[in-house]
Amino acid sequence: MSEFLILFPLLLVLLGFGIAEYILHIYRRNKIPVRIHVNGTRGKSSVTRLIASGLKEGGFQVLAKTTGTIPRLILPDGSEKNIIRYGAPNILEQKFAIQEAAKQSANVIVLECMALVPFNQKVSEEKLIKATHTIITNVREDHLEIMGPEKKDVALALSGSIPESNILFTSEKEFFPFFQEICKRKNTEIVSTRLEKYSDLDYMQGFAYHEHPENVILALEVCESLGVNPTIAIRGMWSHSPDLGATFFAEYDLGIKKIGFANGFAANDPRSAASIWKNAGLQFPDYNYKVALVNCRKDRPERSEQMAKEILSWKRNPADLILIIGEETEVFKKTCSKLNLANPRLEDLKSLNVKEILGFLERSIPADSMIVGLGNIGGLGLELLKHLKQKEILKS
Repeated sequence: MSEFLILFPLLLVLLGFGIAEYILHIYRRNKIPVRIHVNGTRGKSSVTRLIASGLKEGGFQVLAKTTGTIPRLILPDGSEKNIIRYGAPNILEQKFAIQEAAKQSANVIVLECMALVPFNQKVSEEKLIKATHTIITNVREDHLEIMGPEKKDVALALSGSIPESNILFTSEKEFFPFFQEICKRKNTEIVSTRLEKYSDLDYMQGFAYHEHPENVILALEVCESLGVNPTIAIRGMWSHSPDLGATFFAEYDLGIKKIGFANGFAANDPRSAASIWKNAGLQFPDYNYKVALVNCRKDRPERSEQMAKEILSWKRNPADLILIIGEETEVFKKTCSKLNLANPRLEDLKSLNVKEILGFLERSIPADSMIVGLGNIGGLGLELLKHLKQKEILKS
């Protein structure tokens, strides 16, 4: 009984602190009139940056937060700082981003959704962000172990971020009717983007890296809904710094060889991987030897299995060589074995570090090879990009 008499007041004090903190959070949040929540399978980081740069060019004070390759805060003056995490990612980061936005007197905050668990997506929207504008970029087969097991379950999970009585923008076509029905129930307007809408703007010409038209259109729609002329918004987008994981195509000197390299390490689902492989072939038509370089992660075995099945399905434009690197390559190899891999060649480079991988490429692949990085950007993927970018770029 005495323990209860001691603990009960402490619990009341803690509860009081929690309530006070949440009230303070609501006060800070309400000081920011435009709150944009960016969700979806692919392209979240890119769309977050595009929207932020377009609105900034239009005169808004914008703070943005991305959780892509490296989690970053993009401040109203355009500077960036890393988000330091002491443990696993937590949706409460959104609360601290809103606190920083209020401190910076931002009138717009653009937040990339960081929740995967369906319940957390709902809580993040309803309790933390209360978005005025929400984006669902697309629905792809990724993180099925959390949001799955099927693609329709991913759509259901993402729908948890749809706000009440506001507006949703999406490029998703397959599940658009599903999102439309939810928006109807929530009294929320839904906008389906169309690539041809801004065709007179020639909006893709000014990017210094490879951007996806669907991402740009989404960002332009959001900016225009807030009164920013598309011509002004796209000027800001052309000048912004992309996420470290953004797709790019470049030519490098690798010893005495020239290679064409495509960064698709952040394209974690089969459809995106296939798209980048196809685009790499168009970018490097004179590179006849094709290499799929797959970075595997120990905590993403289902992704390794998906990638193996996808790459082996490319019968019309196959890889001549598959190189697997990273923490755990067994799942990829076992999947290939089950599918009776005979061609292309498969090399397991699990034991090699980045410098040794580059040395292997110098020694073992023909000149004028096309290499496409796939699978995961974490760990060796990011290290490899940093090492490649130190080399002379002949063409970008």
